[in-house]
Amino acid sequence: MAITKTDFINYTRCKRYASLEEIHKDKLTSDMTMEEYLKEEERAEFKELVNSMFEETEDGDIDKLEKIDIQLNAMMPYYKEVELTAGKEVERIFKGESVYSADTYRQESFDFSLNGIKYLCFVDIYNESNDEINIIEVKATTSRKYKILDYSIEKDKFPLFVKKGEFYYLAEDGGLSKNYAQKVSKLLDRFSDEGKYIFDIAVQRYFIEGYMKENNINKKVNYYLAVLNNEYEYDGYTVNGKREFRPDMFGNTIIDFYDVSDLTLMYQNTIDIYRQNLEKYIFEGSSEPCKLSRACALKKNTECKFKPICFKGVPEKNASYNYKRFVSFKDLNGTKYDKYDLINEGYLKLDDVPVEWLSSQNHILQRDCYDNNYVYVNKEKIKAGLSSLKYPIYHLDFETLPCPIPRFKGEHPYYQSPFEFSLHIEREPGVCDKEKDNYVFLAKTLDDERADMVRDLVTKIPILETGGSMLAQNVTFEKGRLKELANMFPEYKKELLAIREAGRDLLEIIDNNKELYKSMGFEGKDLETMNYYNSLQSGSFSIKKTLPLFTNLSYKDLEVQNGVQALVEYANYNNMTDEERYRKQTALVEYCKQDTWAMVEILRGLRKLVS
Repeated sequence: MAITKTDFINYTRCKRYASLEEIHKDKLTSDMTMEEYLKEEERAEFKELVNSMFEETEDGDIDKLEKIDIQLNAMMPYYKEVELTAGKEVERIFKGESVYSADTYRQESFDFSLNGIKYLCFVDIYNESNDEINIIEVKATTSRKYKILDYSIEKDKFPLFVKKGEFYYLAEDGGLSKNYAQKVSKLLDRFSDEGKYIFDIAVQRYFIEGYMKENNINKKVNYYLAVLNNEYEYDGYTVNGKREFRPDMFGNTIIDFYDVSDLTLMYQNTIDIYRQNLEKYIFEGSSEPCKLSRACALKKNTECKFKPICFKGVPEKNASYNYKRFVSFKDLNGTKYDKYDLINEGYLKLDDVPVEWLSSQNHILQRDCYDNNYVYVNKEKIKAGLSSLKYPIYHLDFETLPCPIPRFKGEHPYYQSPFEFSLHIEREPGVCDKEKDNYVFLAKTLDDERADMVRDLVTKIPILETGGSMLAQNVTFEKGRLKELANMFPEYKKELLAIREAGRDLLEIIDNNKELYKSMGFEGKDLETMNYYNSLQSGSFSIKKTLPLFTNLSYKDLEVQNGVQALVEYANYNNMTDEERYRKQTALVEYCKQDTWAMVEILRGLRKLVS
């Protein structure tokens, strides 16, 4: 029996996981070949890339990224480029010989056996000199999550990681800080955004040290986490047509290295307990239910694959944790209940939650709609929101590729590189034709076509001349792209910023915008509550939830049905025949057109609702 690092991390989620895996895949008792282990690690890398895309694109349309399609393998070359780029940086910084490859089967591996189980891991980058060994784990995330961590000494704040030379090290507080230990604990929480990567390499350390002990090898080993530098800006430099990531104008390198030797050491006793428990789960374990926890990871990108089993009985819609922007409830004794507590205690449905626990006006309203089966409509606020829009309305939607590695000059890691936009122009209320009043720009190659895009955008939205509003679903995303493009193309900065300034969010008419409605004279509960709510939304105001409430428009008949598919088809351009590419580009045009037409239809539905 062999367990890879990926297996170990998954099997130790809870005491039930290993048994369920055995039942459903018979993996623990089967004889896996090395090739199968390699494939397993490749799949893990693929999932990790997807998870990183979610993490680094929080201002995007989350619904577009909910459905993870296997076609996202089209993004794997970008992940591999991260590994190769980190490898080049290691060769520049470290002494000795380095072993790394975009192919897992060419990477250094370590294994040791204990109690009839072989523990196996592959190393992204292995470096060895006469004096020491360096293990470098490469992650396709950025360093931002670590750079923003700080601790306080009296009124002063200090970064939790300090850069010395080429590396970041965990700072020492000297015993003067009251919250230093609390901040470090985030790094030692395997389920936190910051700690999960530390836990990953800590497990790897446990396996490597097991190997070294088994083989009587005594040599100093250092452990590093290599992540993309979120502050790095690519200058467009190429050598023989290939991108070269030299230090930028501010001295930033594309890869940040974090020395996590001390942190991974802190984890070792915990991991040994995990290992002991895991062996117990395997040999004596049971698939009987256990308490749900953060290990279940309910986010779509990280949730446990056995959620359908463990969450049997919890409704898909209007579950107890589907209250709008739910974090936790407090009972009358002040005890907090997060979503896992609710389920563990038997509060499965929306109406299982005691009314006395509801302190938010929106939660009270949501519950009332659910209990009494009615749709809430604040006609006065919706009318006011509609009347505040200026015509013509430019319905705008961008499609972007959040690439780990910068592709073009001026981009950062995970820069939301736009490759398409759709525009519907509504000149008067309800006066808009799906075909005649639409324009779509789509990049026809993987080359940099942003300049053409910007020229078309400012031509089609002459807002300085016509006035009007730019409308988007989640306008923060569109505003972000417009600001980036304005900085990238200063010759169009005035026009792009004018479009940005005219930006309005469709959600503020359906949901709320306190500042907007306060300026219109609304007060009291009106300012606190949403403008519209239907229990079919299940606490969400995403376009996926709101569109069916106002129109029969559907994406089901389209070849491209969501944002993930859109970016994948674009990323796959070079793997297509001319005929395939033409068909996919036609599908991309139709999909993006649907996104902006959906906004036109929702506005039409809102006007009808309050007329």
